Amino acid sequence: MSAKCIQKKGDVWYFRRRVRAGCEGLHRDTKGKPKAVLFFSLKTPNQAEAARKADEHVRRQDALWANHLSGATEAVDPKAALGRLEAAGLKPGDAIRYPGHPRIDEFIETLRGGPRECWEDQPEPSAQDKLTIDLLRGKQIPRTLSDAKEKHLAVGKGPRNKTAQQQFDRAWNLLMSITAETVSKYVYQIKPVLDTAIREFELGIPNPFEGLSIPGKGEAKPNQRFPYRPEELKAIQNLCKETDDQRRWAIAMLSDTGARQAEVVGLRKDEVMLSGDIPHIIVRPNQNRGLKTKQSERGVPLVGEAQWAAQRAMTTEGENLFPVFQPKQVGRAFNANTASAALNKWVKEKHLAKKGQGLHSFRRTLVDRLRDAGVPKDIRDQIGGWASQGVSEGYGQGFSLAKLQEAMLRITKVKAQEQSAERAPAPFIRKRRQGQNKARIIC
Repeated sequence: MSAKCIQKKGDVWYFRRRVRAGCEGLHRDTKGKPKAVLFFSLKTPNQAEAARKADEHVRRQDALWANHLSGATEAVDPKAALGRLEAAGLKPGDAIRYPGHPRIDEFIETLRGGPRECWEDQPEPSAQDKLTIDLLRGKQIPRTLSDAKEKHLAVGKGPRNKTAQQQFDRAWNLLMSITAETVSKYVYQIKPVLDTAIREFELGIPNPFEGLSIPGKGEAKPNQRFPYRPEELKAIQNLCKETDDQRRWAIAMLSDTGARQAEVVGLRKDEVMLSGDIPHIIVRPNQNRGLKTKQSERGVPLVGEAQWAAQRAMTTEGENLFPVFQPKQVGRAFNANTASAALNKWVKEKHLAKKGQGLHSFRRTLVDRLRDAGVPKDIRDQIGGWASQGVSEGYGQGFSLAKLQEAMLRITKVKAQEQSAERAPAPFIRKRRQGQNKARIIC
């Protein structure tokens, strides 16, 4: 059992946590002084119960602090609203239980923008502050699917082993990624099936999908992903070599293989072949992760910075190529999403990626590089692990590693030519310099 932010004092467990920088003003003592550390009794001698309560406090505080630091005015987070009440020493429904209490009235007034004269317009509180006021006045706490998930796990009904956990995580992530446009697309495919059944079986009932209203349809724009320009890719690779650690090796491998994030960060050392004429990685299901599709199982030649990164990563300890991404706690399942978030954060913090760019952009970039180098589509598809169109592509073993290496080496040659062109002076400058040298000799 892992318990954070708790300590025992006598027979009772207490909660102790440092307030995140910039959020001290949200938590004040009885004299109105900002708190730097939160310390209070959890009112239980049972460690497991204390850990559960502490976790709930941490979740509310994290939501409150994130909302406060982001300065969001339209975003609404029930946990942040509960955290705001908790920071003020209040609970949902207190405005009903203690009507007219000066402390509660003052708190509501603060959320509404402070005291106003009778002739001044009362500003409309933000959506987040309005939710906080509503909860204080007894409105039911909005529940989300994430709340349902947390409660499901808290009562001990979650997955029982590593495999079940991985399956659950995949299903949950798939559900949370569904957009209104995706729902509309799937309903469009299914509706005709029910039309046929109702007509042919003479059921005499309306189609439940007829006239279905899908909230949010047409409002949200799909997340666009953009490739990196050559100079952007070069900047990322240069900083990776300069930093020279496991996380940067993973980024460098992604940049010159075009593989998926999970495929790279979940590699084991027995899947990296550096000896022989064709250095390559073997992408296949392993103990860390499965694969997205059947076509994802493949060999990918190592060229350029990917080969350098693989050589560096093979010097680490253990069976995994990137042990830094392995879970720190024994029994915890490997999570490629956690690694992906950390790597994406670094790229953005270093201002190496613009809006719409991230780790997945390396795959789009590789397609452009291979296309510009004249590599045929079926070879590009095999390198990236994409499904090819047509029946004939399903026969045979595909292209040899030698053929794939030949294609991959084309993009490194293109890059070398571009770098050479950048270093070389323009022709007329070179000619003028040669003339200057000659004049200097005559004198």
